[in-house]
Amino acid sequence: MGIDGVIFDLDGTLLDTIADLAYSVNNVLLRYGYRTHPVEAYKQFIGDGMAMLIQRAVGETCSDKEITKLVSELKDEYAKNWNRETKPYSGVHDLLKELSHKKIKISVFSNKSHEFTVEMVKYYFPDIAFSTILGLQDSIPRKPDPHGALLIAHTMQLEPSQIAMIGDSATDVEMAHACGMYSIGVSWGYRPVALLLQHHPHAIANTPGDIIRIITSVI
Repeated sequence: MGIDGVIFDLDGTLLDTIADLAYSVNNVLLRYGYRTHPVEAYKQFIGDGMAMLIQRAVGETCSDKEITKLVSELKDEYAKNWNRETKPYSGVHDLLKELSHKKIKISVFSNKSHEFTVEMVKYYFPDIAFSTILGLQDSIPRKPDPHGALLIAHTMQLEPSQIAMIGDSATDVEMAHACGMYSIGVSWGYRPVALLLQHHPHAIANTPGDIIRIITSVI
């Protein structure tokens, strides 16, 4: 049937966001007397939403009330800092333009909060017409639950088998398999390729250009 649509993860796939996330979380941790972490450590912390990010960064048992307070502080902090150093990965913008040129529908699905996901995608890729931009919200379970991806497929008016899910984490691969989508792992993100391979993606892309070659080869 071929690939007629793609769903991208955001952090570690389209955008390199790690420095601004680390900066924002560390500012909150400092404010409340918690230990801060080097940027590299955050590559293991992110990917499952802000509450889980805070829990991993704090590294100790916290009450739900404390986590809620820290998440609220983080949202305010990140709102001021998300575009300090964040940038698209090299070749990503050209990839998106090429996909658009080929009439392949493009969507984004992230475990980042919906508000930040929409704002950042529109800020960094203002010339790209996305079918759907979806982030974490109360009505949408976080990845790897397939609900959000299947909702996007419905919005794109495509069968799951016509869609490639592209991301840098095992979460993205697991969700693609659960949905019956083609899975492409990217090697330039925040998770080791060896970890991706343990979850059996259909393909690994080492550059954004590889993605075009992979999806056009799917029959």
